[in-house]
Amino acid sequence: MPSKQYIVSLTAEERQSLEKLTKTGIAAAAKINHAHIILKADINHPDGGWKDQAISDAF
Repeated sequence: MPSKQYIVSLTAEERQSLEKLTKTGIAAAAKINHAHIILKADINHPDGGWKDQAISDAF
């Protein structure tokens, strides 16, 4: 299995919007969980983005 099946590249505005969504907690739990997953998969993140298996294990 490849380390990354889906490549996610967020802009600064998209990242800020998702981080705001996850911090306020005023949304459906599934939507917040999806936002967390997308933030972890982002290749523009300072950590370089998590691998798919690590995201799957965490969430």
